[in-house]
Formats: sequence, structure tokens, C-alpha cells
Amino acid sequence: MMLRIAFVAIALCFMQTECQVNTNDIGKDADFPKFEEFLQKFRGGMGYPTEAETIGRFTAFKSNLRLAEQRNARAALQARPGLKQERHGITQFMDLTQLEFKAKHTGFRPTKNKTAGKMKVHPDSDRIAARGNSIDWNAQGALTPIKNQGQCGSCWAFSATEQLESQYFQKYGVLKELAPQQIVSCDTTCDGCNGGNPIEAWGYLYGFGGQEPKADYPYTSGVTGQTGTCTSNAADVTEDVGATYTLIAQSPSQESNMLAQMQKSPMSVCVDATLWQTYQGGVITSQSGCGTSIDHAVQATGYNAEGNYWIVRNSWGETWGENGFVWVEYGANVCGITDQATIVTVDKITEKARNAIQV
Repeated sequence: MMLRIAFVAIALCFMQTECQVNTNDIGKDADFPKFEEFLQKFRGGMGYPTEAETIGRFTAFKSNLRLAEQRNARAALQARPGLKQERHGITQFMDLTQLEFKAKHTGFRPTKNKTAGKMKVHPDSDRIAARGNSIDWNAQGALTPIKNQGQCGSCWAFSATEQLESQYFQKYGVLKELAPQQIVSCDTTCDGCNGGNPIEAWGYLYGFGGQEPKADYPYTSGVTGQTGTCTSNAADVTEDVGATYTLIAQSPSQESNMLAQMQKSPMSVCVDATLWQTYQGGVITSQSGCGTSIDHAVQATGYNAEGNYWIVRNSWGETWGENGFVWVEYGANVCGITDQATIVTVDKITEKARNAIQV
């Protein structure tokens, strides 16, 4: 039995970089006290079912700890006066390999219909970019509380939901919490916890007739890790989207167009979140090494002119990052933020029904 455990641990070590785990007594490892603190803070003091898994998780933890140290060292070299330095360290994802992290906590999939939406070009985008006024839609009451997708690749459903919530508030002055679980379980054009796209999510909502409130369709996939069976009820729908979405950006040259749109509304955006596994705060810059292999859908909710960075809302809970947000430098397509920036039209259910009768 012990031979098999040692073999599993060694195999896991080969999948990690700089693995130096003593399979005989990991308790003597210099990083083990930090691992114990991680277990206490993020797992309620609970360990793992087997010794083999404990060794494997500690191996992943050590590898991520080294990554965080490397990222902090790079950030220190690129530190700028007056700008909050990017900071990495122990997060809730430290015992996951990068593949596990991507599978369980991201979930973006490219859409086949990206060009179906019209492109909105702001004629004054260059002027607005040059002036760069700060704006924070959270401070203006346009955001619901930070959500947590949990152990489900459902970021796409959260990004779609959050954008609908915000734009409904802007149009009608009412902020409602909607049900991402409905999209995760019922949108058959996407793949639930295995990924999807905000554009497809809005298409599903339009076809179904809208989105239900969170209270009527609570989120469970984050705990179960399963897509779940669709139990949507058209009678419970509280908000709806229009027939089309609008593209704000799909290439780095259009980032100034995003800044112009930010003066009017938040946006659903898609990014490479690989670096975010160890992120604790500060501004991720063009020198941070954040990639552009898009794997995560989020919501851009503001711009800080003094620091020249986007304020981006994530769906990993309030304890992650800057109270659930991440700050990303503007102007250099950092983390691939310009790949798919979109907004959507919204409707009241009563107005949609009235318009349908008139037609």
C-alpha cells in the first residue's frame, strides 16, 4: 500500500515544477506550516481522504507557492510610484493543478456567432481615452453582490447574468439578483459546468423568455460540480434580454472603444485567468506575464484614471483578490481583455408582452 502511495506522489511530482516533497514525512517540509494554514482558512481545517491525495495536494500547493513568489518578484521589479503593486500569494486555489483550476473555476468557450452581433463604434473613443475619466459602476449601485461560481466551469453564465442585472438597473432603476443556475442547467447550446459563452447564454434567455430571480432558482452547481437538471419555469421570469447583443471590442485596437463604453455601462468581457490563480490584489500590468489564451468570462465594471486600470468583477467570491475584483492595466490588452467585450439589450417582461400583442 505504501509503495503505491509513494508511486502516486512521485507521479504527481513529475507533473509539477520544482517538486521537492519528502514522501516519508511531509510534515518536516519547510512549506508545510503554510499548507496547514491554507487548510485551516479555506477547508475549515479538513484534510484529504487519503495520504496519497494529501501528498498530491501538497505538491500542487508547493508548485503554486513558487509561482506566487516568482510573480511577486517580477511585480517588484516593475513597481511604479503611486500604483498599488500586484500581489500574489495563498488563495483558495493553491492545492489545484493549473489544469484542475482551469476546469473547475473558469469555463469560457469561444462562440460560433461572435460576428452575429452588431459592432458599436464610439466616434469619440480617442478623445475619451485621452481624457480618461474614472468611473465605478459598483459605487453607482449598478452591481449586485459578488457571486461565486464554485467548483463549476460556469463563468460564462455568471458574466451573462451580471451584465443583464446591471443593464436592467441602468434602464429601469431596479437592481434584481438573477439566477445563473437557470442558464447553467437549461442552456443546451452550451455545456453547463464544462463551459459556455455569454453570447449563447443571452440567446437562450431570449428564446426562453427571460431569466428567473435567484430566489426562485438558487445556485447549486458550485457545490455539486454538476450542471444539474433544468427546472426553469417561464412563469417565474423577471427580466429578459433583447434579440441581439452588441460587440464593443474583439481586438486590441478597440480597447479605447471599451473605455468610451465604460462611461455608459459595464461590459461582459473575456480574459486569460491563468495568472489569477494566485492573485491577491494590486494592478496586473503589461509586464505581469498575463496571457491571452482566453478561458474565463467576467464583467468589466469601471476604470481608474489615476492608476490607468480596469476594475473587473470576478465570480470567485469576496475573499478573492480586491474584495472579489481584479485590477487590470488599461491600454495594452492585458490578459486579453479586448477579445470579446459585449453588452446586451434588456426588456421588462410586461413591455415585451405588450409589444408582442401589438405586433
